[in-house]
Amino acid sequence: MRHVPALIVAVTLVSGVMVTAQDKKPPEKLVFQSKGGDAIFTHATHIDREKGECATCHPKLWPQSAQEPLKSSDGCRTCHKAGGRAFEMKGNCVQCHPNASAKTP
Repeated sequence: MRHVPALIVAVTLVSGVMVTAQDKKPPEKLVFQSKGGDAIFTHATHIDREKGECATCHPKLWPQSAQEPLKSSDGCRTCHKAGGRAFEMKGNCVQCHPNASAKTP
């Protein structure tokens, strides 16, 4: 019976952490500077495509924190390639770089 208060405290702490983690929402869009013009990344489109599975991309393809710098666009190429899960990058520049011409990267 004397372990009950400790159990209540532990459950309360774990529940608080879980609620805090669920309250964190990803940014609606991110803008990445690049040689081809700013690339606009829409989180909602990618979240829908992956059915809310953040672990598909984070952290193996992209850091989950906006404070961590991106190393390259190689994460984009994982899905955005010929035969990939999403549209091919080649010839589709304006999909992500709205101010770019439709030239091949």
